[in-house]
Amino acid sequence: MDSKDSAGTIGGLAAVVTARMIEIAIQKGVAAGIQAAENHIEEERKHRRKDRYNRRLHNTRLLLKSYRSLKHHALGAVHTGSRANELIKENAIDILDSLDDEMIDDRLYIESIKRSQQRTLIIIQHIDEMLRYWCIDCQESGKPENMRRYRIVFDTYIREEYTPPEVLAERENIEKRTVYKDIGAAMRPLSALIFGIDGIRQD
Repeated sequence: MDSKDSAGTIGGLAAVVTARMIEIAIQKGVAAGIQAAENHIEEERKHRRKDRYNRRLHNTRLLLKSYRSLKHHALGAVHTGSRANELIKENAIDILDSLDDEMIDDRLYIESIKRSQQRTLIIIQHIDEMLRYWCIDCQESGKPENMRRYRIVFDTYIREEYTPPEVLAERENIEKRTVYKDIGAAMRPLSALIFGIDGIRQD
């Protein structure tokens, strides 16, 4: 084999090696791109769930803060349509899910519930029922702080007459800041009950 043939063979071998290296690089690049896309999709999914979780916590507090107003609005439904649950196919979770929009502000959220007295009544009945379940859970836990949290939430948001935090702190023999901490700690279990466990799960 003369030098010309040898150079041609080496050149052809180099071309094959270069082509194979390019092919490997492309495969690695594609694999890295796919992995990066999967990671991005997973991060977005986690971000959306966290946002939904935070909205649900916020909306739980909003529903409780608006409870007296909603209940007052719902009183008309008792007189004009006492069979609200039979007349409307919607349930409370469906109504709340339909309002699950990150763009809706607090005022519009509550006004959307009040749009119908019967819908409002369904929400109030649902909150009452979930509070009843939460009370049972707090009692069965055997932890005094859980029952204290229930009493604080009930007296702050549900009882007909609002009880100020100073009065609650004195009555429960705790500091005023503990009243706020107890309310904060109550939001997670209440959100899970009010919105359903699937709606509150982060992962």
